[in-house]
Amino acid sequence: MKKTLLLSAAALLLAGCTTIESTQRFNALGLGTPQEKAVCFTTVYISGVCFFGLPIVTGGNKGDGDWSMFHKQLTTSNVVFLLTKEAKSKGAARVINVQVVRNSSALVLPFFSFDTIQASGTGVRTKSAAVKQAAQQYDMEP
Repeated sequence: MKKTLLLSAAALLLAGCTTIESTQRFNALGLGTPQEKAVCFTTVYISGVCFFGLPIVTGGNKGDGDWSMFHKQLTTSNVVFLLTKEAKSKGAARVINVQVVRNSSALVLPFFSFDTIQASGTGVRTKSAAVKQAAQQYDMEP
């Protein structure tokens, strides 16, 4: 019984976190369309532990490494917001091929569950947007 409680306590402490990963390396393969260029591929992952469906420790909605207690953060809205925010910071004008996946699995004790939600997508930019951004950067330089 002590071992079960210790494992449950460790899971609670390590469970809730937000992870954002993004890459701009595509091995010279185009992930966009002929009119758009892929600038990044991003994945957002939020996990947490729930007790009878109520959140205890979850990842937060502010960014990478964020966490919160007793707040419902495992939502489609939060992962898509973080996905588009990260893509925009990499220079994307929009995000295509967005996928959201949600999973839930029981922990050692049946009334605790480990829930995750993940979103991924490709940030793209049109040729005209790239030219406009380059012109703005050129005008800003002294």
